[in-house]
Amino acid sequence: MEKVAVKFLFLLVFSVFIGYPYIGNTQDSAAPAESGENTPLESSTGTGRSPESGSDSSSSDNTETSVSETEATEPKDQNNESAQNATIDELAKEQKEQDDPSTVRISKLKIKGAKAITKQQIEQSIGTDFPSFRFWVKKPVFDEEVLKDDMIRIQRLYASNGYYDTKATYELKYNKDNNRVEIKINIVEGEPVKLAELLVDFKGELSDKIRKEIFKAIPLKADTIFSPRGYEQSKGVIAEILANNGYPKAQIDGEALVNRRGKWARAEFTVDPGLIYTFGKISVSGNDTVKSYIVEREREFKTGEIYSLKKLNETQANIFQLGLFRSVVIDPVFSDEDQVANIEVVVKERKHGSVKIGGGFGTEDKLRGQLIWTQRNFFGGGRRLEVAGKFSFITQRVETSLIQPYIAGKNSELSGTLNFQRDDVPSFTGRSFLSSVRMQKNFKNYYSTFGSLNLQFSNIEDSATRTPLERSQENVFLTFINMGFERDTTDNLLNPTRGTVISTGLESSFTALASDVNYLKGTVELRGYKKLRNIVFAKKFTIGVIQPFGETGTFDIPIFKRFFAGGSTSMRGFPFQELGPLDDNNDPLGGNSLLVGSFEVRYPLYGDFGGVTFLDYGNVYTREWEFDLGDIRYAPGVGLRYDTIIGPVRFDVGYALNPEPRIRRVQFWISIGQAF
Repeated sequence: MEKVAVKFLFLLVFSVFIGYPYIGNTQDSAAPAESGENTPLESSTGTGRSPESGSDSSSSDNTETSVSETEATEPKDQNNESAQNATIDELAKEQKEQDDPSTVRISKLKIKGAKAITKQQIEQSIGTDFPSFRFWVKKPVFDEEVLKDDMIRIQRLYASNGYYDTKATYELKYNKDNNRVEIKINIVEGEPVKLAELLVDFKGELSDKIRKEIFKAIPLKADTIFSPRGYEQSKGVIAEILANNGYPKAQIDGEALVNRRGKWARAEFTVDPGLIYTFGKISVSGNDTVKSYIVEREREFKTGEIYSLKKLNETQANIFQLGLFRSVVIDPVFSDEDQVANIEVVVKERKHGSVKIGGGFGTEDKLRGQLIWTQRNFFGGGRRLEVAGKFSFITQRVETSLIQPYIAGKNSELSGTLNFQRDDVPSFTGRSFLSSVRMQKNFKNYYSTFGSLNLQFSNIEDSATRTPLERSQENVFLTFINMGFERDTTDNLLNPTRGTVISTGLESSFTALASDVNYLKGTVELRGYKKLRNIVFAKKFTIGVIQPFGETGTFDIPIFKRFFAGGSTSMRGFPFQELGPLDDNNDPLGGNSLLVGSFEVRYPLYGDFGGVTFLDYGNVYTREWEFDLGDIRYAPGVGLRYDTIIGPVRFDVGYALNPEPRIRRVQFWISIGQAF
């Protein structure tokens, strides 16, 4: 009832201020014919863009049907008013049904026989709502007329994917009070239509490279299932490839002949690439306080290069990601005489100052929050000033950063940071001041490298110790250099399903630079993700070594620089930081060698819920290069995921197969984002 009320209120506001009808369910066209001989599908000329829609109407045998692209026209005002009144009446009726206790509701909805099309696709295409597994959510109202129409929708969905003879029926089972119904949808998919022949006729001159790229990329392939959807997508793919190779005004004609009885089809495309264009001049307008060169340097093309729609889109994304504008519009102006595309960039600036507030919860740090103030284009040049405060039960930090972009060309930045931090973790309690200068460069989409010079002063108030010398190390001063390289091909930052990550880091500290200790610290981390159907296989392996040298010994490495493991992101069968050496009070000591890994299987459960089964392994060793494989610890477990717009909410249970004495075997973890 609340949802209906919200819809009703939204409709009224939308109708008054917009003056355009709210349209709920659009009328569906007729179901595909059950049989037929050769049915040609003629499509109109394309203009370098993939068509957005097309309808497929069918009739009896030997009847030809044309499919053409037409431009939608705005309905008359009288029709608008009728649509508004009709929709308001429908919502009022819906609200009345929600309040009526005798209304029949759907208790269960099953789909049987769906193989070529996923159940999720079917759910998105029909009008009948699936009941929620959440017990506090009201079951949806049952409307048999809508369900009847859903059978036609399902048949059309299959037809658009090449299954023209699919049959969809339903069965109903009521409870004894006749106020709950179980629905079973039975689907007989039938045999699909196969593409017997595909012809592409190129007019004009096109390089063999472009032709091969087109044949490789188009979805339609001979001896595979033919579908109207794939046919339309193929035209769009051809237009896109040509637009990315200097032909933005290409014309693509197409025709497909479908024999539904013989289960075969033929498709033909005629491609006229038209004139080839190069990039011309670029102009920027709409900028007030931001200099034009800051916008122009983000372009992915040079004057005189072959025109590419892809490079225009990348340029638009680069400009928008500067964070200086609330809108970025790029218009190419074509000169047929010169075969040049001059680029006009129109921007609207945003407020350069902003405040971001965030919060969260995790098993390790309990409640956490952050407050970040950002000033963009600080004294011009596109530079950025940030002041951030981040607080949790284990760490409190105040940090000021000044970032200068484009320090070494595109995708590079130089940053200076001042950081005051207090830590209260199982291994130690202390305060630190850190000053660093860092340069980072990203290149070729997947690669990044960085280097930094750091000065750190730390006061250790309490820590796990092994020797009297460690207990006397209350104040530590370090001068260290960090360098790193990363290759990341994953498809998502918070919830990757494909790709790999290779990350390496090297940290060095020298007494010659006034540091208290000498050491080299190296780490290598490998991650991989592979998706098979709806199941994601993920793995991670990390190895690290701290090598002291000179007068610095194994036990002289400051505790906040040692390796630790155990917690929500590594060895989930062990408490936070408590994998490896412990002191007499069971406080973690950390170590100079690290070897940990994980293997996960991630799978969907229901709706936005997913499950995880994992195996973590590894250990932390006191001495450098001390990798005793016989001392590896293992922790299998299971987890639950709930997808949100900020990433999956994660609940994991880990079980330590061979823990240290006094370590509880079962650990519970709650956090946001995948474990890796």
